[in-house]
Amino acid sequence: MLKIKQVLSAVSFLMLNSMASAHEITPTSIAVYIQAQDYEYQIRLRSYSQGYWVSQGPMLETAALEVLGTEFGGVEMCDAKPNESKVLVWLRPSMFYNPQMQTFYGKVTAVTFTADGKPLAKYVGEANKRAFFDVKTDMTLNAVYHAAMQAVSAKMKDDAKFQSALSAPSFSLPCATASMLPESKI
Repeated sequence: MLKIKQVLSAVSFLMLNSMASAHEITPTSIAVYIQAQDYEYQIRLRSYSQGYWVSQGPMLETAALEVLGTEFGGVEMCDAKPNESKVLVWLRPSMFYNPQMQTFYGKVTAVTFTADGKPLAKYVGEANKRAFFDVKTDMTLNAVYHAAMQAVSAKMKDDAKFQSALSAPSFSLPCATASMLPESKI
């Protein structure tokens, strides 16, 4: 009986040890905030007699995590409630379709703050893509947001003030200041 208890305790110790090493915590350098209305309220893109309703938040979130994660590493959304971060980035999307030119125009505005709430800078990334309105619209919108986020990321990399904020010490609960940001009008 004593030998079984020793074996079980050794096995449970090894399992807990392997679970702890498998769930390593990566440091968060950038916390990304997108307002809830960009997820809840859809915008309508129009082409003559057709309309297409789209929620901008999920597409922008995917683009932001891919681009900023590749460029800066350690990026988390405020929904995930990161414990600490160095910079808070507030992203605001905008999309428009011109049916005469058959072009999607996307714009992403990134307002950056230190994690304790002090403003750093504002970056605007714009992109456009010629495409038919009713052919793989989601893929086109994702590509436009991705290109706009790459433009924002390039401006962030070139800004010395932003780079110095990334090397500053981290603050705990960076998304707590996001509740103080003004709501956009719909």
